[in-house]
Amino acid sequence: MSKKTFFILVLLIVVLFVIKVGVDKYKENIPQLLSSFIDLEKIDEDRKEELLEGYNHISFEHLTIHYLESDKELLLATKNALNHGIKLNQKIIGSYNKPYDVVIFKNNHEIESFSGLEYAIGFNSPSMNMFGVLPENREGLIKNVGPTVWLFNKNVMHEYTHYVFTQKLSELEINYSDIPLWFSEGIAEYIGMNGMEAPNTLSKIVPLNELTTHEQWNNYRTDPLYDIYLQSNLAIQFLINEYGSDVINKILFQTQMKGDFEVGFQSVTGLDVSNLSAAILN
Repeated sequence: MSKKTFFILVLLIVVLFVIKVGVDKYKENIPQLLSSFIDLEKIDEDRKEELLEGYNHISFEHLTIHYLESDKELLLATKNALNHGIKLNQKIIGSYNKPYDVVIFKNNHEIESFSGLEYAIGFNSPSMNMFGVLPENREGLIKNVGPTVWLFNKNVMHEYTHYVFTQKLSELEINYSDIPLWFSEGIAEYIGMNGMEAPNTLSKIVPLNELTTHEQWNNYRTDPLYDIYLQSNLAIQFLINEYGSDVINKILFQTQMKGDFEVGFQSVTGLDVSNLSAAILN
């Protein structure tokens, strides 16, 4: 090997080492650095604008409902569901009036492609300042068929609760990622049930500490062996039955004070999350 070749190899190794050290040191900031070159907010705005082309809209409270002309008869059911959601959220989390968009999606393909979720019937996007729902039985809604109306109400109230919950976290200056998914989804499911007790039909549960991140949640979301929405609902139902309807705000306040959800949760309930997992099956 010539001296020149040897020098080039040594230089290459040094360069690679420096790159590795830089990546290890700043890897947590890489998404932020990338976002500085890509205007993610502008991309979201463009996607939303493209989606809403061809939709009509109407104001309701602090919300703007976007709908197709063919879905005009669904507006009454949507408003009724939103009214229920507003009242229940006032009792459990709080009342907020930040303007927000509500989209009644036209079909499965549109909501799934827009949300990026398989089998989606609803989703919330704080970055786009909107949530969307998919009516699964339009004819049943128009005819006021009880079970169909109940399911649609549940879907709308679930997504509206995500909006309220996001506002509460913003008010308390808590990062959404610091709250486990089972907690936020459980609250949305609980309010979506409109105060009705959810029957415990679970045969298997996932430890709640494995339902913290979006990645973990999506791993179980469509698994037929589990019902993580029901499980999370039962966890919140247990907390409210045991500690009262203000327990959610107490836990969030303590999370803000302690700087940690697990510590805040335990300071209010005297439980850790593993204790709550066991309580769900009792």
